[in-house]
Amino acid sequence: MSTFDFKSINAALSDPGKPTSGVDFSGKSLKLDTANDAQPIVDAINSCPNLQYLTLTGNTLGVSAAEAISKALQQHPELKVARFSDMFTGRMKTEIPPALAALGDGMITAGARLSVLDLSDNAFGPIGVEGLAKLLQSDVCSELEELRLNNNGLGITGGRLLAKALGARPRKLKIFIAGRNRLENDGATALAKVFQNMGTLEELAMPQNGIYHVGISALSQAFKHNAQLARLNLNDNTVGAKGAAAIADALPNLKNLKSINFGDCLLKSKGAKALAKAFKDNSLLLESLDLSHNEIGRAACMELVDAITALPDSGERLNKVVLAGNSLGGAGNKKTMRDKLGASAELSDGEGSEDEFVTDSEEDNSGSEEEEGDADQNSEDSATEDAQHHDSSADFAQEITLDTSGVEEVGGAVGMFLRYPTAENLDRLGEHAVDVIDAHLQAYVDATFCVCGLSQTHARAAALGPHMFPLLVKRAQQQHAAAWLLANTMLTALGLIKSEDKPSSGRFALGACYAALARCLDAPYFPSALRDTLRFFANAKKTAIPHAELLCR
Repeated sequence: MSTFDFKSINAALSDPGKPTSGVDFSGKSLKLDTANDAQPIVDAINSCPNLQYLTLTGNTLGVSAAEAISKALQQHPELKVARFSDMFTGRMKTEIPPALAALGDGMITAGARLSVLDLSDNAFGPIGVEGLAKLLQSDVCSELEELRLNNNGLGITGGRLLAKALGARPRKLKIFIAGRNRLENDGATALAKVFQNMGTLEELAMPQNGIYHVGISALSQAFKHNAQLARLNLNDNTVGAKGAAAIADALPNLKNLKSINFGDCLLKSKGAKALAKAFKDNSLLLESLDLSHNEIGRAACMELVDAITALPDSGERLNKVVLAGNSLGGAGNKKTMRDKLGASAELSDGEGSEDEFVTDSEEDNSGSEEEEGDADQNSEDSATEDAQHHDSSADFAQEITLDTSGVEEVGGAVGMFLRYPTAENLDRLGEHAVDVIDAHLQAYVDATFCVCGLSQTHARAAALGPHMFPLLVKRAQQQHAAAWLLANTMLTALGLIKSEDKPSSGRFALGACYAALARCLDAPYFPSALRDTLRFFANAKKTAIPHAELLCR
């Protein structure tokens, strides 16, 4: 296989620091079970005199194939970049550790020194970390600068095992990516100790991990020892006011911080004000700030804008400031913010949309916020770890995303219906019930099943049901957000997977919900990958959930 093609040359021109000699089998969807199946990759490795990178992303690797590739790797101590993301689709959990261990053994035997290791989108869970432990503790990773473990289903146990492996010897990581792993407080705290000892981080991304202020505080303590940190992403964790205070306390040590993403972190006004004061007091030279959907009041939003535009060069320096989904006030307030922020301002979720999150008497409720945070913490601590090993049919990121923009606090008639999904409460929503529910998109899936649960006993619910699913899918395709959220929420509502939060099922008739969904499942508008995912889990649970067989037909 020729390694100096136009694609490689073009990549080198766009990124002069990127290795240009190596083997790339990314995206070929190869099913490699045996050594014979892996022969094309083995031949390419053997014919490459300077194997600086190896990319196997988007194929599926069995143990025998991994062992064959491992043997070829033994002759290449020059290997620097290993991109092994999305590489075990459809494999049993028991296959993954030995396959990972085999690849690691090949690099260990060669005496390679990796600078980049990417194992993202492999749902191997804690058991996968066991297969990686030897590699991570070896000399192969002694010079590792970039470690990507995004969407691996690590859970708390996996986080602890990872921390143990990384902490076995001094590290110099610059980039650590581990989003969507449900690390929670304990996993985050274990890793924080490793980060604190390293002191070399330049980028940290741990979004969607169920981390509350305890874990955030531990991470913040570690940040104080990583003065070169430039990019920080904790999106969709519960930072809250306490976590924000801990981060604010670390900011004096982070003079190089350029990008912050704390979207969907439940900062509220108190947390936002703590950050605003720290931004201003420490004259941070931020270039990008995302605090969207944090239930921040209008006064606190203005304090944030004032803080990040206090320095005279802010107009040239700021390129993105996202405050959408908070209470920004009237047109006058928004104009003032736009005037100060310039082209960097992103104050609404869509063209022509001026409606943002509004909380009642937000500025006066800081005390109750702390109590609520403590209650959330207790709830979070009692959550069970459930690292999932997903079937390939569950990966439909290319097809749909769920719009969570403009989410408002569920209240009034809709809130009553979601808490008590009776025919009377449905009727209270009026003739345009679908549109009313649609305004509260975060609870839309739950609302859909609440309606469908009444469809066998209430004529109006039966009439509304067929309109709910197509609108749900349509809305899910309109905006950016986590692709897994739609499937996860539907599977949870139907009782097909365990809920990480309080279960929503039990308030509506599951039999009627399954029947309503079965009637829509084969409709042209229904995404095929989502259909396959629902049927896969329904088939697995059909003996435990009698109604699940309705989706298996």
